[in-house]
Amino acid sequence: MVKIGPLPGGARWGYDDMALTSIEFGVRLKGYREGRRVSQSKLAERAEFDHSYVSRLESGSRMPTRDAVERLAAALALTQPEQDGLLAAAGFLPRDVVSLLSDEPVIGEVLDLLQNDAVPVEYRDNMRQVLHLLAEQARLAMGVGVVGLSGVAA
Repeated sequence: MVKIGPLPGGARWGYDDMALTSIEFGVRLKGYREGRRVSQSKLAERAEFDHSYVSRLESGSRMPTRDAVERLAAALALTQPEQDGLLAAAGFLPRDVVSLLSDEPVIGEVLDLLQNDAVPVEYRDNMRQVLHLLAEQARLAMGVGVVGLSGVAA
């Protein structure tokens, strides 16, 4: 699916991916809520939402805003990794991307290097170009359209 562009607070994907994202978010939210033995009504009250909004989120018929995800996470007293997972499930960038990469330590290390000002800018730019080319190769292997370095579809 084609990325439709960045939005405030994170990126959203095309329609098919959004439907899957809303279902994943709903399942995750429900799991956290039930794991803490909190009713939909009580969660809605704590987060200052209408009960029907929480129900629609859990069923996947609505997608939350970033603010809504953060309010729900606070109302459930989620840990930071849980909050980041909930944000990611809703299609938003988490506060701590590295927490989502616990199964991919090399990617976490690369991210740290890219953000480290002690690494010369030229090296960081080269790393970004290599990562971009690797991503293009993966998309080609999957048969998905590729956007070149110039921003024009290849």
